[in-house]
Amino acid sequence: MKFADIIGKQEVKDRLIHSVQEGRISHAQLFAGSEGGSGLPMALALACYIHCEQRSETDSCGECPSCIKYRKLVHPDLHFSYPVVTSATTKDRSPKSTDYLPQWRDAFLSNPYLDLNEWYASMVVENKQGFMSVEESADILRKMSLKSFESKYKIQIIWLPEKMRVDASNKLLKIIEEPADNTVFLMVTEHRE
Repeated sequence: MKFADIIGKQEVKDRLIHSVQEGRISHAQLFAGSEGGSGLPMALALACYIHCEQRSETDSCGECPSCIKYRKLVHPDLHFSYPVVTSATTKDRSPKSTDYLPQWRDAFLSNPYLDLNEWYASMVVENKQGFMSVEESADILRKMSLKSFESKYKIQIIWLPEKMRVDASNKLLKIIEEPADNTVFLMVTEHRE
């Protein structure tokens, strides 16, 4: 996703682009907005711009190997976390985002302005509420402790961190406050508080 794909918000886009160009990328950023708003597309556009190999002054190129991987959400240094539910395949353990990665890619690629109800519909939940468990936090810690594979930065996008259980969020506090070098957390919330 490119910044040009997002309607409006030019001041925000300019600020994000400027921070990357100056090499002053904050290690943790919060994108707050309304349900189905531009927070998730903006976070992904920023991640794409950070990883782009031929970025311009205003946007990612859209044609380098990194941008091509972003179009399919398969870049090895981009990681996602989002609310999930227990299903028939995950009943014996707490579900993690990686268990639903194919559904996530399909849902996001069909609608980058995805909201929680659309996400639940794509997972085919039966009156269940999504959450992020301690196991999800452990998975994030594991992924973020690895060396980046193709790029300088490892990027973790956490969509709807307010769905994180208290014990899960407590487990992530240390790494979000003091991450390893070249690690970026982009959190997208619908509830600023």
